[in-house]
Amino acid sequence: MPNYAILGATGATGQALLKHLTSSSSSSDTRINAYARSRARLEKMSPKLVSDPNIQIFEGSLDNISLLASCLSGVSTAFVVIGANVSYPGTRIVQEAVHSVVAALCHLRSQDPFTSLPRILLLSSIGINPRAHENGPAFFNWLLHSALSYSYEDLELAQSYLQLHKSWLKAVFIQPGALSNDVAKGHRLCSDGNTQGFISYADVAAGMVEIAERSEATKGVEGGEFDWEPVVIAPTSDKVDFNWDAPRNL
Repeated sequence: MPNYAILGATGATGQALLKHLTSSSSSSDTRINAYARSRARLEKMSPKLVSDPNIQIFEGSLDNISLLASCLSGVSTAFVVIGANVSYPGTRIVQEAVHSVVAALCHLRSQDPFTSLPRILLLSSIGINPRAHENGPAFFNWLLHSALSYSYEDLELAQSYLQLHKSWLKAVFIQPGALSNDVAKGHRLCSDGNTQGFISYADVAAGMVEIAERSEATKGVEGGEFDWEPVVIAPTSDKVDFNWDAPRNL
């Protein structure tokens, strides 16, 4: 039975993950730990959670390390899909999230040195992938990075912090492009940053689950490993709706 944790379950990506996991053909065999600051808000957004015996809701802030450790215990993959909706000086949303995750995993390891720890799938952005800008308009790339520089710095520092724990943790950095509220229209995984246009939250969720499943089944793909690598989730359709809020909403 696949076991997953979703940190940031009330966000757009978290909701897309819940919908994807609960609507798949194997949903009856999937156990999900959903972490959110407000249980009432999560249940209002996803009413079926209340009656689904395979979903457990953890309500609290991410600085509740013991509660977070309980949420992460026994799962194979932790989807960390937390981020700020605006870019402002001193943004530390993602850094604080990964610091708490590492602390919670340290807590689990201190209780049982041989316990199996989940792989961390961190939602990042193609905006911090240098290869993504090689073929794009220089002025547009500069403008985008300038507007979102604080959020991008938060993501870069969060990834760097996880890298410090490479000897005992496994992590994958998920880097989609601009996000859209459109329905699923297809996705592909790549590492070269060669992607154009918007991608829906639904397709990002499908891509993240694919990475989780393939990581567990093969520990890598096509001779290379996902672990500690940036993986771009790109659209296969050029008809994804434009999102005026993108790429802010995570």
